[in-house]
Amino acid sequence: MFRAARAIGPYAGALRKAVLQAKHAAYEPLAEALGHVLAARIQQTPFAEPLDGVVAVPMHWLKRVWRKTNPEASIGRVVARQLGLEYLGGTVVCRRYLQRQSMLNSAERKKNVRGAYQASRFAKVAGKRLLLIDDVMTTGATAHECTRALLDAGATSVFVATVARASANF
Repeated sequence: MFRAARAIGPYAGALRKAVLQAKHAAYEPLAEALGHVLAARIQQTPFAEPLDGVVAVPMHWLKRVWRKTNPEASIGRVVARQLGLEYLGGTVVCRRYLQRQSMLNSAERKKNVRGAYQASRFAKVAGKRLLLIDDVMTTGATAHECTRALLDAGATSVFVATVARASANF
């Protein structure tokens, strides 16, 4: 399980609109701007442990091809740069094409992502404290599955940062 989570704010209003737009290639600069704001949020409220690297929630390769962008990776690279951390792209892979989480209820979301993520065979995360980046956290199912993959690969601890969070508790 991840240790703690941070978010810029609730998944509503202008922040929700920005997250949805950032999912499209034409809005890559918006995704990067969200990364700057997220990094500032983390700097304002740091995690209890120092971090060793940043990992983004992966997107299935086919979805990446269709979208022509990966906003989580764009956000993650900016956060890593601003926090002075190594960006560990490709550390976690998505093993199968997933249904859109936004179309599923809580139980379906957990089932949808169960076993979908694994650490790459090239992952070098043993003993590292990692920051996992995603655009939105609703139930936490994706964050939990990616965390499991990272811990199974030897990471010491995982913290999560998202642009928005569906719950008011962030």
